[in-house]
Amino acid sequence: GRGGAVAARAPAVGREDEALLTTIREALRADKVDLYLQPIVSLPQRKRRYYECFSRIRAADGEIIGPDRYIDVARSAGLLTAIDNMLLFRCVQLLRKLRRKDFSAAFFCNIAPHTLSDREFFRDFIEYMESHSELAPNLVLEFSQADIGGDLTTLAPDFERLGGLGYRFSLDGVRNLDLDLDLLEEKHFAYIKIEAKTVLQRLQKGGAEAAELRGLKQELDGRGIDLIVDRIETEATLVELLDFNIDFGQGYLFGEPRLSKEPPGA
Repeated sequence: GRGGAVAARAPAVGREDEALLTTIREALRADKVDLYLQPIVSLPQRKRRYYECFSRIRAADGEIIGPDRYIDVARSAGLLTAIDNMLLFRCVQLLRKLRRKDFSAAFFCNIAPHTLSDREFFRDFIEYMESHSELAPNLVLEFSQADIGGDLTTLAPDFERLGGLGYRFSLDGVRNLDLDLDLLEEKHFAYIKIEAKTVLQRLQKGGAEAAELRGLKQELDGRGIDLIVDRIETEATLVELLDFNIDFGQGYLFGEPRLSKEPPGA
């Protein structure tokens, strides 16, 4: 019956995870964590203004493994911080190279909760960023709302040090619109990211939901905080969003994440 089928499959899943874990360890040892960049465009012009950084793991046989496949296995083995560190390092390396060519775009780099809680790494990282503060205009550190919630006070000293150097922050995956904008502004958050689906659902519902969203956009504009709507995959979605007067868009419609030596048209 059904139970037997599940029992028969279980060891294969275990072996698969084991194989994936071996691949991850080999990639970290052999420096095969690659930097992929996805454009963030200004709207309505669709001009490439920023790039978000993503990591992909390159297996020995050339297979490319994305976070959706490796993240759980890497997390349970305590390897996510190592992957994130390598991505940040790659990102900074590429920026230092591009700055010599009068490159003005910024890279968005996500900082995950396990990286934040690795105090030793985060202290080293902040010292590194301080010694390369010329990168501040070109690097935006991104934090997920689900990870840091509404309480930015726990991050205050780190934010102050980096923000004081001119680094800016982005709040990603915003679903709860009840934001303390004064605090976000004070803590150097210059961008807020909301998924297209969240924006459209609120606009289509109308009434209080749409009014709250429009009110938030007005307040963001007043503070000079830019709204980025991501996961825009189709022209139809974009047409619906343009009426809302968003600042920037991201999603497969404008370009998927690509392995980067240097961003095109940079």
